[in-house]
Amino acid sequence: MNTKNQIKAIAFYQIIGGLLGIALTVWVMFRGEMVITQQTLRFGIFAGLLYVFSILCGRLLFRKPKRGLRMSLINQVLQVFYFSFGAYGFQYVAGLRIGVGFDMVGNWLFKFRLALSSFHFSLDTNLGQKFIGINLLALFLVFCIERLQEKLRNSNGSL
Repeated sequence: MNTKNQIKAIAFYQIIGGLLGIALTVWVMFRGEMVITQQTLRFGIFAGLLYVFSILCGRLLFRKPKRGLRMSLINQVLQVFYFSFGAYGFQYVAGLRIGVGFDMVGNWLFKFRLALSSFHFSLDTNLGQKFIGINLLALFLVFCIERLQEKLRNSNGSL
């Protein structure tokens, strides 16, 4: 696949992942099974902003590929690691997560996880979870984006 098509594929992936994330966040928050508190609303807005960022990264790849790749790199790096330790946790996926990690409650258990666009953030809320993981797809995209940035540098920014 040539450079232009690779950039388009990443753009579509980020746009679709962001749209899916917004749709799932709205659905989870307003389907009637969750009590909407100020904190829940803040976290929902934070998640929504991350998904909007993913969409903007995708759109930017169509207009200004060099800058779009820089922003997309940030977007994907935010998705590489996910964790929960005591009162603190973070997970952000805009698209697909193919994750491997360890659940450390009790004994160390290796886990393989698949997920669509999802978000989890906990601060000062002990959920009794202890896990750490790596999103292999986001890590793969980080390497692809870095390779594409190098190609653009070598070709003086033209596609």
